[in-house]
Amino acid sequence: MDILMKIWSYFAVNVLQQPAFMIGLIVMIGYILLRKSWYDVLAGVIKAIVGYLILSVGSGGLVSNFRPVLVGLKERFNIGAMVIDPYFGQNAVTAGVEEVFGKTFGNAMILLLIAFIVNILLVRFSKYTKLRALFTTGHVQVQQASTAYWLILFACPFLIDNNASLLVVMALILGAYWAVGSNLTIKPCQELTDGAGFCLAHQQMFGIALNTWLAEKVFGKKKDGKDNELPRSKLRGIEGCNLYI
Repeated sequence: MDILMKIWSYFAVNVLQQPAFMIGLIVMIGYILLRKSWYDVLAGVIKAIVGYLILSVGSGGLVSNFRPVLVGLKERFNIGAMVIDPYFGQNAVTAGVEEVFGKTFGNAMILLLIAFIVNILLVRFSKYTKLRALFTTGHVQVQQASTAYWLILFACPFLIDNNASLLVVMALILGAYWAVGSNLTIKPCQELTDGAGFCLAHQQMFGIALNTWLAEKVFGKKKDGKDNELPRSKLRGIEGCNLYI
């Protein structure tokens, strides 16, 4: 039993609590379940780990290089500036969970894994849940798991001392968010791509669903598979404007 506990402790400390290796583990399990060859599994794991490490270095550089600018604005003009960037927030969470709550960031990766399993189960039982979309945008999952972990610690401090309950509660919420949010984009994505068979899993899922609903209310739905002509009266006010993409 002692040997098993030592093995588990080593695995927990060196894999589960290391975000890059945790992502690699998830990728490895996925490739194995897909019955990929051993070299595909190995290549996928290496790419996932290296990719996360590159992401960490890049986002860390963004934070460290831009922080003096924010400090300078505060000191010179008394302006409290904030960077609206998910990678900036992710680094703040990474440092904050340990400094403020005494937790390791590895717990956020465990949260990601459990939430992803919840997403899979919701899709697996689509007969009852009516959910058909699987959220597989890895870097966004890391960002949202990080943010979700901070939010649950902040909003429910009574769960801080109970790691199991903390992770289960937030995993259920996050897994449902991924499943429902991406499911809402199926219809607009199918219409836009003429049935390409995919949906959008990112930060703006609910915004896409809302804007699709508003567009149908304002301009009407397609008729016989054809786009509606936009009346010129509804173009007043935006004529002559340039669109930059």
